[in-house]
Amino acid sequence: MKEKKYYTAGELARLFNIPKQTMLYYDKMGILKPEFVAENGYRYYSTPQYLTLEIILFLRKMDISVPDIRKFLENRSRDNILRILDRRKEECLQQIDQARRLIHSLDTYRNALERSQSLPLNQVLLQNYHDCRMFLTPIPKDKRGWTIKTISIRARHVREAFSHCFCKEKPTGWVISKDDFFHHRFSHSSAVVTKSGPPGSDLPCNYVRPGGLYISLHIQGAYFHHGQDSLERMQDFMDKNSLVPDGDVFLFPIISYWVTNNPEEYINSLSVKVVPAGSK
Repeated sequence: MKEKKYYTAGELARLFNIPKQTMLYYDKMGILKPEFVAENGYRYYSTPQYLTLEIILFLRKMDISVPDIRKFLENRSRDNILRILDRRKEECLQQIDQARRLIHSLDTYRNALERSQSLPLNQVLLQNYHDCRMFLTPIPKDKRGWTIKTISIRARHVREAFSHCFCKEKPTGWVISKDDFFHHRFSHSSAVVTKSGPPGSDLPCNYVRPGGLYISLHIQGAYFHHGQDSLERMQDFMDKNSLVPDGDVFLFPIISYWVTNNPEEYINSLSVKVVPAGSK
């Protein structure tokens, strides 16, 4: 039997159970050009090219890019294939690490939502907070209030924050200056803020909220609709316990538009550092 020396693109594709279009693509990308093209337009491949296609498909199974395969085929060697394999392994390890971080983020957000079901609502609590690393973007005074300019600052902040971590892994909220909050200017946020997590976390940190004694309040409903009630509850608690505010107010959403279309189902956390009256 005469040994077969050439294969058409269709024959070679059938041998490897791949679409014929894949052969045309590899030709176009310059990694497997036919030995010759007949007058009738048929592409013919030699036996050595059969072996080259085997290499290509093996490397593609490992998700090695076509440009990297082309470079390798131009300079085939043991060292080069080892370099390709090592680089692909490193990419896989990075993907595994990214998947683990994503799972952690999913669990973090899920746990926060589950905890929200048992939060004590509309009740002022006195708690001791540790220093908290944060990423903070100030809002200039002439841009405060619920305006398009404020939203653009928040959008820029969120874009920067989430370029370092998965969305919702760290809560993003607002800072309301002590002067604005206790003078009933509830919509005048002085900064957008995202918790950064412990030292070594991916999210940048440019501000540390000092540790100390804080009063906190979980309110149900949109903050802007319940700001006055929140102020009165916190002020009444401070008056009864001879405390005064010693810093700005931090507002973090727990249940928000991510979860419900009804603003009255929102849950927000308010907190402010306090000290005994007369100590300052």
